[in-house]
Amino acid sequence: MSDRIGKITGTFLDEITIDIGSLNWSAADWARSFEAMAFIGIDTVIIIRGGLRDLGVFPSKVIGNRHDPDLAQLFLDEAARHGMRLFFGTYDSGMLYLGSRGLSDPKAELDLNRRFADEVFDRYGAHPAFKGWYMTHEVSSNLKGINELYRELAGHLKNQTPMLPILISPYYPSRLIFGDKYLTPEQFGQSWRELLDGLTGLVDIMAFQDGTCRDDYPEYLAVAKTFADDFGIEFWNNVEAFDRNMSYHFPPRDIRQLTRRLRITEPYVTKHITFEFTHFMSPNSEFPGAANLYRRYCETVLGKQSPW
Repeated sequence: MSDRIGKITGTFLDEITIDIGSLNWSAADWARSFEAMAFIGIDTVIIIRGGLRDLGVFPSKVIGNRHDPDLAQLFLDEAARHGMRLFFGTYDSGMLYLGSRGLSDPKAELDLNRRFADEVFDRYGAHPAFKGWYMTHEVSSNLKGINELYRELAGHLKNQTPMLPILISPYYPSRLIFGDKYLTPEQFGQSWRELLDGLTGLVDIMAFQDGTCRDDYPEYLAVAKTFADDFGIEFWNNVEAFDRNMSYHFPPRDIRQLTRRLRITEPYVTKHITFEFTHFMSPNSEFPGAANLYRRYCETVLGKQSPW
């Protein structure tokens, strides 16, 4: 374990949620949270999904959610105000999560994502904070249809915006997540080498979710770093600011666990991002423990006092 504690410099923005509650924040609420992000050195924000089923972060003609507010413009403007770069998340039909064997119809998912990405770029492509894409489909191994979806969607995004990097944030197929159906670190490495075949030059950045392993985390981390290097993919860490191991889902993470993971991962990665600041680490969160985590992070990692 390194003596150095890595610093969190990026966060997801999760306001089209799957398994945590909506913040229901106003523009003023978001502005306050962006100020708190900037204070601790966050320079990168990632919209975790631009659309989910019939919801979107802007009123999309492709999705048909014409009465939804334009959160995307708000996020881009706040990012620009604080000198941050924004990665825009793609669309998720939710079909991947209905079963564990992958996408039964990657073509349908791909077709909608192409149209959605074109709409995003037409609306926001010229915005100065728009600096990358996030492919929102999260997987732990080489599931059916994922290589095809990643290859074709990333290819479309690269044709559209060749200079913008593409980020993915997978999770580890550990015993913690899959019980007896887990993959060993060696099996995990082989599966990802198969999944990444044909994706060289398309996927630029990979940030595995640290909380999806427990005691075996260093072994999975080392394997992931190896195949990321072999495929020329920049390796980040997605350090979770919530705790998976409590009896209710999901409280802010203990500062001791957070800093321990930042120490373990620091020698392997070029950047630490988190899932996610606004719910689990913001001084404006509905969780009192999130504001406390923010204050302890400022003191423990940054050596300064929070003004909130």
